[in-house]
Amino acid sequence: MIDSTLVLTALLLLGGALVSGYLRGRARDRVLRDFAGYHVTLERTDGRLVWGRMVLHTTGMELIYRSDVQDEHHVETSYILYRDEYPKVQAIYRYCDQMQGREWKERQRELARSFHPDFWHRLGRRLRNTGSLVMDSMGQAIGILVGQVQSRSRHGITASGEEYYAELSRSIVGYVGTSYDPLLERYVGTRVVVEVTEGDVVYEHVGILKDYTADFIEVLDVHYPNQSAIQFRGEVDCSEDGLICVRREGDTLYVSNPGESSLFLQRLRVGDELKSLQAVLDKDDELELHLPDGTPAGAEIELGVKVIRHLDWIVPRAHAIIRHKAERYDPDQVFDIGFVLHLDRAVGDEEHYVRLLEENPANAACAVELGQLLFQRGAVDVAERWFQHALQYRDNLADGGKLAERQLAYLRRKRAARRPAA
Repeated sequence: MIDSTLVLTALLLLGGALVSGYLRGRARDRVLRDFAGYHVTLERTDGRLVWGRMVLHTTGMELIYRSDVQDEHHVETSYILYRDEYPKVQAIYRYCDQMQGREWKERQRELARSFHPDFWHRLGRRLRNTGSLVMDSMGQAIGILVGQVQSRSRHGITASGEEYYAELSRSIVGYVGTSYDPLLERYVGTRVVVEVTEGDVVYEHVGILKDYTADFIEVLDVHYPNQSAIQFRGEVDCSEDGLICVRREGDTLYVSNPGESSLFLQRLRVGDELKSLQAVLDKDDELELHLPDGTPAGAEIELGVKVIRHLDWIVPRAHAIIRHKAERYDPDQVFDIGFVLHLDRAVGDEEHYVRLLEENPANAACAVELGQLLFQRGAVDVAERWFQHALQYRDNLADGGKLAERQLAYLRRKRAARRPAA
């Protein structure tokens, strides 16, 4: 006579395999799906950047290049990232200034729906969240059912069978593509502060929480400081994007900002000589920088700059969390200092800056860098003293102390927010 437990086990295996196979064949992450068809830039955790039009599949994504890329031995037309490589993603950027026509109109509709969802969108989201809770419960139910089958079976379930049931449960639940989070759900469609780990430092960014899944967070309308190294030659030159221009007169370099957002000038490199700047360049402003004596007329000049880009953003939840609700975007605080996770390297850098300031106390740019480093380590009071020290020598700062003043205001605001109420 056939053991009824074996029949139940076989039916469970068959039904689970059918459900899992169906989900594997159709499920794509809902957040990633929002960027499908757009031209995006993907940043990996190792710093590598890849850009192209995103084509999303259940097993990963492909970025189609706008033009072929000639490698050393072959021509590349796309870049493939597999699903199991998603943990290597630092962020995916969708730049608003690169959108045209249909893409821009669709993006504006997304933004409007995020702030003011209509009845059907609200209903759909509630149903989806309910489905997510049901699928979570299904995973627990499978575990309970397996336990009952095992207790009633004369032969028991093998270790490999138990592992299969566990994998089955994970597949059914995981491929739904979302984990309902009642805390995050309250802030969908509102402006929030996102803490993102970039290397060893955690930074804050402000944007509108559009959606989230088990693996990713989607944030719209972010003003993000992109790190760039821009090379210039000749008497007059501008960057390719037109966001920063230079004019050289002898050994003086005039840097102007014709764009709409502030720039953060970090360093100036001429040949092998590197000079710290630590200066803010606001819209339509101009800074005067001094080149090393005798710099040749055709010498290449490199500016290390953080350029504000208006973008939409997907970040993995593994290194990004929603920390606060935000009322508005503050352009004066877009160059967030951040706080460091690993202190050993920061201690070594601190000693280097202290030695430089002992040799030359009027090195105001070095004092600003030291203040930022100390704030990252959590030494807020000492950081404040170095920002104030830098402002005593504001004439030695390229921006006259704008950055130091803003960082000092940011530091005091953060300290006040952390102070417990009386």
